[in-house]
Amino acid sequence: MTETTRVTLVLPTALWEELKRLAPPGERSRFAAEALEAEIRRQRRREQLLQIQQLQKTLFEKYGEMPAGAEELHQLREERDAQLLDPLP
Repeated sequence: MTETTRVTLVLPTALWEELKRLAPPGERSRFAAEALEAEIRRQRRREQLLQIQQLQKTLFEKYGEMPAGAEELHQLREERDAQLLDPLP
């Protein structure tokens, strides 16, 4: 069983009323915990997305435009391989 901690929260009245409507007594803590977990996961994904976007910006500034897709990368590799296989004049 997961360790738990008792906390006191202050909620807007309308939100509390909606929680009471959706979750019966005895289920409200679980409902709130699941909602908080979902929001924390969403926030973490958002932070990770922002980090990826910053990395993309940094890479673009350092290396310029890069192939956007696997097909372009495949084509670049084929061109490279063709050059390597061409006999020297």
